[in-house]
Amino acid sequence: MRKTWPLALVALATVVMGGATPASGDAVDPATGSTKAAAAAAVCGSSSLNGPATPPAGAVVVPAGDNSGVDLRKANTTYYFATGTHTLAPEMYAQILPGEGATFIGAPGAVLDGKGVNNYAFGGKVNGVTVRYLTITGFVAPKDQGVVNHDSGDAWTVEHNTLRDNSGAALMAGATNKIRGNCFKDNGQYGLNAYKAGNTITGLVVADNEFTGNNTDDWEHQEPGCGCTGGMKFWAVNGADVTGNWVHGNHGPGVWADTNNNDFLIENNLIEDNESLAIFYEISYNAIIRNNTIRGNAWASGAERATKGDPFPEAAIYLSEADGEPRIPARTSKIEITGNLLENNWGGITGWANADRFCNSPASTTGDCTLIVGPTNTAQCAAPAIASEPLYTNCRWWTKNVDVHHNTFTFDPSAVNGGCPTQYCGHMALLSNWGTYPDWSPYKGDVIQKSIVHASNNSWHDNTYTGPWQFRVTDMGTRIAPGQWVGPQYGQDAGSTFDGGTPVPPPITEQDFESGSTISPYSPWYGSSVAHQTGGAHGGTGSLQLTSTQSGGSAVALDNFPGYSGVVAGASYDVSLWYRQAVAPMPTVTWNVRWRDESGTLLRTDAIPLTQKTAWTAAAGTFTAPTGATRVDWTFVWNASASGPAFQIDDVAIRAGQAKQKT
Repeated sequence: MRKTWPLALVALATVVMGGATPASGDAVDPATGSTKAAAAAAVCGSSSLNGPATPPAGAVVVPAGDNSGVDLRKANTTYYFATGTHTLAPEMYAQILPGEGATFIGAPGAVLDGKGVNNYAFGGKVNGVTVRYLTITGFVAPKDQGVVNHDSGDAWTVEHNTLRDNSGAALMAGATNKIRGNCFKDNGQYGLNAYKAGNTITGLVVADNEFTGNNTDDWEHQEPGCGCTGGMKFWAVNGADVTGNWVHGNHGPGVWADTNNNDFLIENNLIEDNESLAIFYEISYNAIIRNNTIRGNAWASGAERATKGDPFPEAAIYLSEADGEPRIPARTSKIEITGNLLENNWGGITGWANADRFCNSPASTTGDCTLIVGPTNTAQCAAPAIASEPLYTNCRWWTKNVDVHHNTFTFDPSAVNGGCPTQYCGHMALLSNWGTYPDWSPYKGDVIQKSIVHASNNSWHDNTYTGPWQFRVTDMGTRIAPGQWVGPQYGQDAGSTFDGGTPVPPPITEQDFESGSTISPYSPWYGSSVAHQTGGAHGGTGSLQLTSTQSGGSAVALDNFPGYSGVVAGASYDVSLWYRQAVAPMPTVTWNVRWRDESGTLLRTDAIPLTQKTAWTAAAGTFTAPTGATRVDWTFVWNASASGPAFQIDDVAIRAGQAKQKT
């Protein structure tokens, strides 16, 4: 398994977590608007792990001690492990190979110990096995392999076990596995690892478990960039419910779904104090992340980035090339994140799309192709066909159809252990890199940056924010305030509140002509002149005077063609200014507001008349930006009967919807 960070590898500091108990956390129920406590499974060390004191009827009793001579291979047989420590033959590959439908139950205090010799506890390609109430420890599975259900058998039930102090993954999962009420603690790589070729793991349930302290072998330092750490890891799983778990203090991410997963429900979990991301959903599809309490995550990995000067927005929930995709069957066709409480994590939610990462690109290190194209058709995604539909769309994971709503985001930089420089922490993000690679890529330049922000149906709305949140958008160099995030350029977080209020979007532009340098955008055409005036302004001390120098037509143009950026097509804009006669008789002036597309093509002109007024007078209009509009500029035009007449303008502004005039 591997991880692909968008920038430098994050080295994680080791923090040993003790046997803490979960604190209560409230998540918002979007259906009712009420709060509900996120479930927290305080399993490790609890009485729920104690098996029955007497063997079930008909069970084969396995005595404590050396079990190498016990036949544990019979199908449809229940084995009852007596209290005490059980061992296998002192050989690397000695393991229990169950028969189909076998059940293994531990008495109180029953321990299966690999003694640092045996790689695996339970293996074999059999289905329907049940393992309950055992402590399984001391096994030394290699990296990316597992101790229990080593061969990812289907229909296994693994309940109320303690799986601790093993190497590799404590448990591998197969299709329709039911993994409930277990303690996964201090294992060398993962608590749980789920992978089978061909997206054949379906119907997986991971419920009410405790995952803590996993990745004790610190694999990201042993093999930088391996992407092989965390509380639990999923790969190519087609349907999983991850619910009611307490995932805390892991030396890496908490919950990581990596590569062509689909149809996940991650709900009612308490995910806290993990050194890296709380939830990482990567090159995967269709997920509901709902009603979780997520707090105190990514402090170590975020601080490591900050120390290196790496500004990538380390997140609590990280979506990397994650698609809501209706063409792939699932219970949702979105990446829906709703009803969660995110509290004092290093960051919030990062939506990221690597422009260079797509099927058949050398930058996509796994060699996997999208589920739309199919894993055996990777070679289709090559020049020249990839530059045209349908491969242009189908050959990449886009980060699209992300719906972030009715969440509560709280952030206090002083609560982060070790401090938190706000240029690095407390960020939401929706961004991509500049595409450069490979040479035949059709996604070079800002193609993916524009797509993820403006063309992929990614929406934040109806959330509640507390604290100094910032937003990184489009690219790493753009860090903006909430007012800009909700403003017309990005149009995010409609209906959301920030510290109890709604931020005022900044104007696309606002000119008060206080300085003589503000004359520079205006260039006179035939029959006119432009001059900065000091004194007698509408607001402040400066204004702009426009004078007729010839009889006949006159005009003053905005000289920064193709105009101001930030226009959103279909959005409503208020344009306004103040004007008055400067030298009589003021001509009748038309203020022409001109909407353009990105290439500068004029799409529409909206006219606002400025009739003769001797006192400062407001002129305004409200217009809907036409389809395709991304920019705006304007001109002032008039007819004059003689040279000399003049008028002044001040406080020119264009804002999104219902702007207020200065008084």
